[in-house]
Amino acid sequence: MSDSEFEIVKAIPNPVLRRLVRVKGVEFDEAFVAELIGNYFNRKDLYQEPKLSDAMAIYLHESNAGDGRKFRGDVLHVFRRFSSLFGDLCLCDLRHAHACIFRDHLLSLGLKPVTVRKQAAILNAMLNLAFRYLDIDRLSPFRALKISGEDDRRPMRVITHDLLLEVKQRLMTRFKPYKFIGLIQLNTGLRLSEPVYARVQDCVFDHPIPHIWIRKNELSNRKNKSSIRAVPLVGVSLFAAKRLVEMAKLEGSQWLVPRYAHYHGSNSCSAIMNKYLSDLDFRSHMFRHALIDRMKACNDIPTRLAESITGHYSGGSEFNNYGTVGYTLEQKLEVLNRIAI
Repeated sequence: MSDSEFEIVKAIPNPVLRRLVRVKGVEFDEAFVAELIGNYFNRKDLYQEPKLSDAMAIYLHESNAGDGRKFRGDVLHVFRRFSSLFGDLCLCDLRHAHACIFRDHLLSLGLKPVTVRKQAAILNAMLNLAFRYLDIDRLSPFRALKISGEDDRRPMRVITHDLLLEVKQRLMTRFKPYKFIGLIQLNTGLRLSEPVYARVQDCVFDHPIPHIWIRKNELSNRKNKSSIRAVPLVGVSLFAAKRLVEMAKLEGSQWLVPRYAHYHGSNSCSAIMNKYLSDLDFRSHMFRHALIDRMKACNDIPTRLAESITGHYSGGSEFNNYGTVGYTLEQKLEVLNRIAI
């Protein structure tokens, strides 16, 4: 601050002498300015630049999925991997080069590009939220991160009706819990984790339309409202759900599939099912794609109705956000009966 901007002004003689300080042409009481400056330096001594660990804490606290065990575990896992390379960096010190080095490190460990992308996406989301929360005006250094080999994935094979019949026949032999999960997916298009982490009480059979509820619990967190839904059970999917409920009750378990009712249960179920169906070149996520293909082939199913079954949400006009009921079980049942295998 120049002398012209900051000067001591002699106070007009009066019974109580005061010293005035002129700052940019405005006069302030000297004691008042001294107190402000003292407070500023006291705060500055105590102030610490926010670090990556602070960003993680903000992300876990503010994110919609922050109370999910798997979500928290994934975030902590990625944070530890990144901080093991660079330490707990101040957010102001983060650079795109750190993201590139982290990417290359993960690839050197043998992780697939899709897995590297998922871990980078966690850090990207974490930083974007923290920057907004802390009023930091910058972009995440993980934005637009290029990952070698990401576009080299083998395209998914076309899922024909004959292939689905073959998969169904394979799952209907020598019953195991993971086979029942696949049969439920066949005519519901559920994500694998949805029946795996369901409770017995989520299967409702004493209703004119038997159905399964997909909702939040200790093992599974729904990221948005559209994923919380009730889906009718038809054909072999109803048969499989009833068998799982019977088995769970015999074990005295509240979980639909006790064997997989743990943190990595969905991954374990997916691995064994994919291995069992590998000679058919079929994987668990293809049940969902197949159901969507069948709905599209009908050519007259409203997108919103289809999404109420699959748990997707594609935004759209304001009209889609109004109403209090949504699509009924009767409407969903009509669709699923048309395309059931």
